[in-house]
Amino acid sequence: MFNRIVKLYSITNTYNTIRICESRGEVFNIYKLLLADRDKEELQGIRWLLSKYSFPITNISLTDQITDVLTNLENELPDILCVELDMIPENKWEVVKTFIYRYSGQVIAITAEATFERAMQAMSIKAVDLWVKPLSPSRMKRAIQQAVGNLTAIRKKNTEIEFEQVIRYESLFIDDYVPFHYPVYLLEAEHRETLNDLRVFINQFDFDYKPSVFSTHNCIILVFRHDFPEPLKQAQRFLREWKHVEAGSIVIVVHTGSEDSLFQIYMKLIRMMETTFFIGYEQVLLAEDAQDWVEIDPFLTMEEQRNLIFMLDEGQGDKLKTWLYEEFFDMQSPYLEPGLLRTRLTSILAQVRRFMFRKGITNQDSEVYYKKVFEIILYGPVLYRIVQELILFIHYLFQTVKEQQMYAKADVVESAISYMENHYNYATLSLTEVAEHVGRSPSHLSHILTKKYHQSFREMLIYIRLQKAKELLGSTDESIQNIAVSVGFRNPNYFSRVFKSYTGLTPREWRLR
Repeated sequence: MFNRIVKLYSITNTYNTIRICESRGEVFNIYKLLLADRDKEELQGIRWLLSKYSFPITNISLTDQITDVLTNLENELPDILCVELDMIPENKWEVVKTFIYRYSGQVIAITAEATFERAMQAMSIKAVDLWVKPLSPSRMKRAIQQAVGNLTAIRKKNTEIEFEQVIRYESLFIDDYVPFHYPVYLLEAEHRETLNDLRVFINQFDFDYKPSVFSTHNCIILVFRHDFPEPLKQAQRFLREWKHVEAGSIVIVVHTGSEDSLFQIYMKLIRMMETTFFIGYEQVLLAEDAQDWVEIDPFLTMEEQRNLIFMLDEGQGDKLKTWLYEEFFDMQSPYLEPGLLRTRLTSILAQVRRFMFRKGITNQDSEVYYKKVFEIILYGPVLYRIVQELILFIHYLFQTVKEQQMYAKADVVESAISYMENHYNYATLSLTEVAEHVGRSPSHLSHILTKKYHQSFREMLIYIRLQKAKELLGSTDESIQNIAVSVGFRNPNYFSRVFKSYTGLTPREWRLR
């Protein structure tokens, strides 16, 4: 390659360095280039050729290993990448492509195989040109010139946009009451780490008119300065092309133009964006379709609390699932206020938490899982996924209870206590019934209970009933009479006397303390 270039091509200084005058102000555009090819002689020849032109390139790196390509891309951020496609293994193509999108500026592809597949690969990384070996010096020169020209144009445009943003960013957040008549897009990614890729894609997308791009911590605003036909269709085309090249879910809200100020438009876009909590991502929405939220009381009623506690204690997973679906799925516009729905979900989770304490589910895995679900309820972007996580957590707890019960049956005493805890609300529960359940005589069961816990059967049963009563007194507004009956006491007065003898307080005093 080196000798061929020397023989075929005489070197001329045909490219003038592009500059912006600062003293007009004298600021030079200087670029870095990475050459990647398995043929070391090809690398040396290309570098020699480029060094003979007055390209504004001061740093040329060479590599013949694909791993070094990835390292250089990430660490050096080259402005121009010349890469041999044949050196990229098929199983690493997607990884390399991601690195190219993320870390390189202009790309020039090289290949020894003039095939359709290589051409498609070059197009997929938006290569300026595809060099086919043996390389043509004149074509190489034109491609580098084009890449440098593109970079210079991009830098100039970015400088203009940065200056513009100093002026216009505040218009999004402070109302200047100046009507803005052109389309505005609001783009949000379901996962925040997708935003960087989204910004790169916006820079590469072929808009009818290039917008001004403004970024916040969780979304991107595109402000157009021209009218153009069917801004909704352009947004739909953007979403389709995004799906072809990226995996992250996004939503686009479109404002097509009105007499509103930019601040008022932004507020409408944000308001419509919040409906993704109900309808999800991967769609284009119109800001004009936004409606006011419907207010609700987010807290569970007493009847809902009782039903939820009953379904949890009885392990009725299917009924719980049906109830949650009826509560939170198939909502129609106008939607309930999202913050109030999150509060309602945390109210439900609080009852699930009490269920965990009642069943003694306090292991580390359960605690980590509980905290994860709590975080999802507070910050999860889509309602139906939050509810699904809550349902899965409840099923996990039910399975944990079953495993605990199976383990307890291996021990007669624990099995007897478990039976008492599950049937304490029956006023007729007796030592004989429990003994029959565990396959022991009443006298033997009484003996081993007293030996292990230093309490008689009756004392243990009263203790269990009082513990359940304390929970109900603290977690519900149910009457003391109803609570007495629900924990197995036929006579509320007797319940009150027993409660005070064990705790030193009446049930009412306990509730009010």
